[in-house]
Amino acid sequence: MLTRLTLTGALLLLGAEAAADPCGMVPPIRVTENVNTPPIQRIGAQRTYVFYRDGIETIALRPGFEGTIDDFGMLIPFPSPPAIRKIEDQTFAHIEGAIDPPEINVHIQDQRELYSRSSMAFGDASAAPEAEEAVAEDLGYREVRVLREEAVGMYQVAVLEAGSPAALKRWMDNNGYRYPDGMDEVTAEYVAERWCFVAIKAKIGQGPGTSPRPGMRRINTQLPEGSSFDGHVQGMAFRFHTDEPVIPMRLSVFNGPDPRNVVYLLTERPSTLSGVSTDLVWGQLYGEDLHKQLTEPLGVQYFNGSARDLSSSDRSNLEQMRDPTPYVQTARDLFAADLLAARTNTLSLSHEEDEKALLNVSESLGLRGPEIDALHAQVLSEQRALAVDGALDDLREMHFTVIDGVLPGDLIARENLSLLYHRAHNSDRLAQRGDPLKPQNIDWWVYR
Repeated sequence: MLTRLTLTGALLLLGAEAAADPCGMVPPIRVTENVNTPPIQRIGAQRTYVFYRDGIETIALRPGFEGTIDDFGMLIPFPSPPAIRKIEDQTFAHIEGAIDPPEINVHIQDQRELYSRSSMAFGDASAAPEAEEAVAEDLGYREVRVLREEAVGMYQVAVLEAGSPAALKRWMDNNGYRYPDGMDEVTAEYVAERWCFVAIKAKIGQGPGTSPRPGMRRINTQLPEGSSFDGHVQGMAFRFHTDEPVIPMRLSVFNGPDPRNVVYLLTERPSTLSGVSTDLVWGQLYGEDLHKQLTEPLGVQYFNGSARDLSSSDRSNLEQMRDPTPYVQTARDLFAADLLAARTNTLSLSHEEDEKALLNVSESLGLRGPEIDALHAQVLSEQRALAVDGALDDLREMHFTVIDGVLPGDLIARENLSLLYHRAHNSDRLAQRGDPLKPQNIDWWVYR
């Protein structure tokens, strides 16, 4: 029996044994027959953003791994067919910037030489999904129903239902994936509960055994054989309908030992994960406070002087430096879009579909990277701002929780996790985390 919150997604590997995310929320999959290449190994903490309100949930993740592979992907179960979109590379860095924004340290010196050592990082926005209703008809034991196939940036995505674990295994075998041994029992529970599965594969142009639907954009993102990945690849977000919040994670027990997890929960009431020690709850923010940190100027501290020592030009420069946008913009857009989706009961917002179309045009031309992402953001920023205008106000009614640490593997193996009401009394710990994604304070020297 599936309980409410499940964190699941399987690491699927051909041949060599892999060390990767046991939570399964970002499970890289080897899908080639070459067993002589190094195994996929996960890099850094597994970070997952979870939004839930009024029956609408979003899960966002960004896989990080290293190894020389020719093809990789993910398999994640969901209670209903999700809308799917790309997220920006700096999504989680901007979430960290939103929960613990940097301050500007103004150092006033007597020398007349102007020397500024401010450090600033610029970002852009979010991405795109699409959704369909679940098909009501029962499936035969040997049947797999492909609900949708589409291209999302560097990935080929198939949303499917299976009549049995055997049927899912056969579909995966025919489409270049390997179904892990011993996964039948858990998969059978998802099948019985009528969950769907999202299969994600990179190198869209190669996908063996796939038959894209009419209207699907054919994208050739093939890389030379033996291409090496070292770091994070394209992040993904999934938005779907569910009566209770769920984070697909239970197949993760097939992935190996537990790594560190950072889970960001944006929910209607203070929450944590049931069965997980409250010591892993590093802090919570009221939505009102989070809204202020997303929209109000950065804080300022003065050393060896005060604001009275600044010239009019210095004050103008400081005002520009206090703009939080370079540190939180992607998080702000992500939260606003999810809040708008919950308000309108819509999985796929129009501006997200436009972003997806523009992304896929660029992919079809072989154009990818931060420069292209910045151009996309520039083109779509006004449309995005109009689309989500006012939605961020709903953030004041939400709560934000940060859970950071190693989740108990025996709990994940034994049962699906659920959200539990929990109000933390240690919110000041957020400032003590020292997370590597947290933006550093800005030192600015003013000479008089």
